[in-house]
Amino acid sequence: MSIKELSKEEYLKQEKVLDVHPLQSCAWGELKKPKWQPVRLGVFDEDEVVSILTILTRKIPIYGKKFGYIPRGIAVKDEKYLENVIGQITKHELHLSHLMIDPNISYNSKLKTQSPKLYERIGFKATGLQIQPNRTVVLDLSKREEELLSEMRSKHRQYIRKAEKNGVKIRIGTSFDISSFVRIIEDIGKIKGYVLHEGSYYKKIWDLFGENVDLFIAEAGSEVVGSYMVLYNENSAFEMYGGCSQKGNELLANYLMKWFTIRHAKKLGKKYYDEWGAEFKYPGLVQFKEGFGGEVIDFPPQYTYVFDRIGYVVYRVMNKVNEWRQRSGG
Repeated sequence: MSIKELSKEEYLKQEKVLDVHPLQSCAWGELKKPKWQPVRLGVFDEDEVVSILTILTRKIPIYGKKFGYIPRGIAVKDEKYLENVIGQITKHELHLSHLMIDPNISYNSKLKTQSPKLYERIGFKATGLQIQPNRTVVLDLSKREEELLSEMRSKHRQYIRKAEKNGVKIRIGTSFDISSFVRIIEDIGKIKGYVLHEGSYYKKIWDLFGENVDLFIAEAGSEVVGSYMVLYNENSAFEMYGGCSQKGNELLANYLMKWFTIRHAKKLGKKYYDEWGAEFKYPGLVQFKEGFGGEVIDFPPQYTYVFDRIGYVVYRVMNKVNEWRQRSGG
């Protein structure tokens, strides 16, 4: 096997073939600039591409050396290649202090997470850090709509019907609706105390992902009361951002909007609908998402491979300093 850096054009050619997660897409790498710099790699078995991945790199303050992060990787043509691919990455001249990875689900005929033991054999270690949600709920869209409905909690079916009676309407949004989406997101952030991206971040997602992003708008009369932003790859839909205003929740718009987005993904021919995050620290959200049925997936922990121990220690110290500043409002 061999590994080499790919141009954006070369990487894009392989994205659909290997069905990469949106966080491993070319668009996501561009989204994360300038704070992060994407390094796009291809792994070859002779002349055949068997894996592609994006490593997001960033300088460690003070130390100067970069570290790397692989969000929801690694896409491989066949699971049999995975261990060799990971081994190749650690041997490649990346000039990093350390490399972190949040392993992905294998979206095949049967959902499964990538084996933690595989990473441990190569020298990766679980460090207890977390960037991506460590738990999600995935719906199998090969089922008929009647089946999907029957697998929901009865209250969810009831609330979908009630939202319709309350006059809630759902539509697919356009670029003109980004400002409404951002307003909903900001309202949720204030109520829940979430740390959110700036509004320009979501506009950038819309521009970069093109046909692989949809915006869904929930309205009560002329008022926008909820919105979802959903990303796609070849086989799956990912409900990345969104929610409802206080009024939207009172009208049960979130139930109807979720059902609309699930049905839309099915119409697009997607095989799975990933609700993106169902962590126990948000019990109300977990109850809401699990109520739509689907399979609960617990991801393996984040793993780290250390090339330069001093650089890694500096990184951890700087992380602690940043956490302290955020808690103290500094």
